[in-house]
Amino acid sequence: MSFCGLDFGTSNSTIGIYKHDDVEMVTLDDNKDYLRSAIFLNNETQQAMFGEKAIEEYIEGTTGRLMTSIKSVLGSSLMDEKTLVFGKLVPFSNILGYFLRNMKDKAEMQLGQSIESVVMGRPVRFNDKDDAVDQAAEDRLRQIAHQEGFKHIEFQYEPIAAAITYAKTVAKEELAIIVDIGGGTSDFTLIKVTPSKPENSTNILSSAGVHIGGTDFDRLLNYHHVMPTFGLHSTIRSVNGSDIDVPTSYYRNLSTWHKINDLYVKEKLIDIKRFLAFSNDKALTGRLIKLLDDKQGHNLLQQVENAKKALSDNDEVALDLSFVENALELTLQRPDFESVIANDLEKINRVITKLLSDSSVKAGQIDAVFFTGGTTRIKILQNNVLGLFKNARVVRGDVFNSVAMGLSTDALRKFG
Repeated sequence: MSFCGLDFGTSNSTIGIYKHDDVEMVTLDDNKDYLRSAIFLNNETQQAMFGEKAIEEYIEGTTGRLMTSIKSVLGSSLMDEKTLVFGKLVPFSNILGYFLRNMKDKAEMQLGQSIESVVMGRPVRFNDKDDAVDQAAEDRLRQIAHQEGFKHIEFQYEPIAAAITYAKTVAKEELAIIVDIGGGTSDFTLIKVTPSKPENSTNILSSAGVHIGGTDFDRLLNYHHVMPTFGLHSTIRSVNGSDIDVPTSYYRNLSTWHKINDLYVKEKLIDIKRFLAFSNDKALTGRLIKLLDDKQGHNLLQQVENAKKALSDNDEVALDLSFVENALELTLQRPDFESVIANDLEKINRVITKLLSDSSVKAGQIDAVFFTGGTTRIKILQNNVLGLFKNARVVRGDVFNSVAMGLSTDALRKFG
């Protein structure tokens, strides 16, 4: 029976197959074994493009619709809504299906045969507060996978999949915590690993998660330190002569990947321009209008994401905004970034502390902290977590592939 392990992530997605008696990662995008979770619906060719090519095509000005961080619609009200695709209203689940089908096709091409069985990763929580919504998100993802040709579908928690990968690396019994933080969620698993032959024995003690990830950090940095350059906190003169704030909703949407397109709708843009005609600072709000007219919101947020990554190694980063206004540049500083994400880092530590408490484990008993997921490359986040585990050794896994490799190993156990 053919099988795979599929990690459908908020920012990036990966898929592993079992070939030549070992896990092999599938090449997905320009010889990379991971794919940006983005899709561009090209109105000219009536075709879908995926990954970095999807973003490039959109930024270059091709007419169509870009959707990024598409996993985030799972567990939200958007899953029950329809959207316009090539002149037809289709459910958002169909768009997720296009993306999964592309990954499945690439895996089957590399494996040389059709794939019927899959272990899919899922966060500990799709929704932090509502169990019914959380289960509905998994059920919907299962339905989508089935519609795209998978006949046998199992799920595994993403941090447990990472723990399976980590367990292959240990030489002695260890108590470890897996810290898996990607674009959309922060997941943690407490494991006890006992090396044995022919494979390691992994005892999963407990798991926990919270809906915080790299896209939240992008949003916060963009909203608080970039959007003021486009008129956030500026005012408008009302008809009665008093000053009122420019609506923050414009800037919140511009800081959220999947909401940017809402601002490009013709009627919405007309309303925004009409409202901003009475701006008290037209230099700032004029930049906002130019950004929306040129449909450069995704490009801006991409630049902010790149700056966020650079701030781990630099005290400050120059943000080039010349695509909005000639010679416009903004300096982003590391302390400012660290300040806006401080509350989220505190929430992450509270979840970890509760996980230990619920498991009756003390921080000093942890032998190793295993980091995986792209967002764990942020140094202040690493230092924040490691502050809880002063005696533990640090292990850094493959930030993109640790989960998919574990899912593929789990698929071997379940379907091999």
